[in-house]
Amino acid sequence: MKIAIFTDTYTPDINGVVSSVVTLKKGLEDLGHEVYIITSHKGFSSDTSEDHVYRLPGLEIKKLYGYKLGTPYSRAIRDEIAGLNLDVIHVQQEFTVSVFGRIVAHQLQIPVVYTYHTMYEDYTHYVNRFNLKSLDDVTKRLLSSVIRYLGDSVGAVIAPSMKTEEALRRYGVSRPIHIIPTGLDLEAFKRENVDMQAVQQLKETYKLDANTKLISYIGRVAQEKDIDIIVDGFQYVSDPNVKMMVVGGGPSLDDLIKQAKKLGIEDRIIFTDKQPSEMMPTYYALADAFVSPSLSETQGMTFIEALAAGLPVFARHDEVLDELVYENKTGFYFEDGKEFAKKVDDFFSLPVEKRVAFKEACQKVVEKYDVEQFAKHVESVYKEVIRDYEDSYSIENVRTSDDCMRLRLINEKSQDEVNLLVSLDDYVTFQLRKDGFIEYSLFLMLKKKEKYLLAYRACLRKIRVKDRTRKEMYDFLVNEEDPLGIDQINRLVETLESKGYINDEVYTLMYVERYGSSLSKKKLIRQLRAKGIPYEMIEQHLQMITEDDELAKAKVLARKYQDSIRNRSLKEKKDMIKNKLIKNGFTFTQANEVVEELDFDEDALKENVALSNAYDKAHRTYARKFSDKELVNRIIQYLLRKGFNYDDILRELEKRELHGSE
Repeated sequence: MKIAIFTDTYTPDINGVVSSVVTLKKGLEDLGHEVYIITSHKGFSSDTSEDHVYRLPGLEIKKLYGYKLGTPYSRAIRDEIAGLNLDVIHVQQEFTVSVFGRIVAHQLQIPVVYTYHTMYEDYTHYVNRFNLKSLDDVTKRLLSSVIRYLGDSVGAVIAPSMKTEEALRRYGVSRPIHIIPTGLDLEAFKRENVDMQAVQQLKETYKLDANTKLISYIGRVAQEKDIDIIVDGFQYVSDPNVKMMVVGGGPSLDDLIKQAKKLGIEDRIIFTDKQPSEMMPTYYALADAFVSPSLSETQGMTFIEALAAGLPVFARHDEVLDELVYENKTGFYFEDGKEFAKKVDDFFSLPVEKRVAFKEACQKVVEKYDVEQFAKHVESVYKEVIRDYEDSYSIENVRTSDDCMRLRLINEKSQDEVNLLVSLDDYVTFQLRKDGFIEYSLFLMLKKKEKYLLAYRACLRKIRVKDRTRKEMYDFLVNEEDPLGIDQINRLVETLESKGYINDEVYTLMYVERYGSSLSKKKLIRQLRAKGIPYEMIEQHLQMITEDDELAKAKVLARKYQDSIRNRSLKEKKDMIKNKLIKNGFTFTQANEVVEELDFDEDALKENVALSNAYDKAHRTYARKFSDKELVNRIIQYLLRKGFNYDDILRELEKRELHGSE
């Protein structure tokens, strides 16, 4: 494959990203691939003097030691890249050179892989000099949006550790994320492979005698590395032969030098400033132990380098170290400066043979970071992204559909036509457009999201017809023919709530206002509970309804029932009114009290008419089957069941001339 790695920082800079890129380049080349580096340099014109390395002009950012603010575009280098016929572009960071890589990939239609190296939430102090919580919150929200956009606009993302992968998922990145620890040329850091003459020269340069015990920090010297903690703690190290060396440069170097002088330990801490990257194995070989208090690492390359050199590591606990630093086996954990000093004294008080015994365990724990395995894992990601990119879909047509976009796609291989519904956010994030294309893995991801969108739109249609509660929408989604997963259902319901489409509080208020005059308090509670409304919320809206209010409501309903019930005996009519009230949630006592207070004078006057009508109905029903005495008995039983008085029934029978045949 022909591979271009776009990185904002490269040799001669010293940091974890540079180490990772150099290692990856070597590993891929050893596998037979052709690798190009596109980076920046401090200058005003492009530099192509190095073989397979293109450097864009850039301006060094002193506060971000090792990083250069470059131009986000160079037509000349873009044209040279076009002639390389690249198979894949790998962007290593988020700044100008990496932006240039994304632009080139888009223009030349080349698939992109993105490695997320830096936990930027640990670097927000650079834009928050006054440590304002509100500004920090805004910065981190903005950071989350930017990283989500960058992660979702490539074919795949590489995370060097589980900690980094979890951060990306927390930011909302939905593209495939591959956890691939950065490999190292482990052999280069082993003491037996280091030029010991060069080590001796360093000892002479820094005046280290045979009795000196050296613990070193190697890396970028910046605020997020928390080096001030170990400088402060070093004043408590009791062994006068122990010295500390800080190898590297950066924006915090001067402050740390001042701190050491203020503490009176400037003769015990050596600050080397920036050193060539090729000298790093020599500096590791110079030390007896390694220390880094940083909690901002995505993988901790310097920890791995130190362990590869056989050095025990002193560190504060962090997830990335869980499989590297084992207490009293490959290193020691500390929480503050004083604990650091105590553990340093404890370690250097051990006999020499016990200190040397750490070496084997340290080197063994990093064997999995072999450069060949690293390169092979990255190579497999490249192949997957290229395959997905080739099996892509062209976007033939685009039209809006409510707050979504409906796409008509053609598969480049099979020429099959597919319709796809995408959210407006995804349409923008993935830079979709008519006559553009969607690679296969992105299509699968959007197809999976489409199911969620369709469920969302189905919910909106249901809500437009009638207001619904949270539980009703949840039940609707669960009972769909092909339901979403529970997590998606919960997220969808929460979205409906956040957008105001469902609101149990408002629903309860409106329900009580609508049905409060026709239903008892008890029935309102029962019905709202069935709709999933919490009892406390219902009580809150019903607490103003008193017993007198309930009786007044029952009386209104009873009068309505009284007017609507016709052709019934007075007794039956009263029983029917009571039953209806009880069905609506009123108590038996309330129903009795209300019915007793009703005025039935007019009903009593109409009872003879009701009896006559009931008689006619009974006669029509039974005269077909019965005659004479049996017919009379059937009619009497029917009218008694209807609640009419026996004497009144007999009088009606006499009037109908059936009495004699009883």
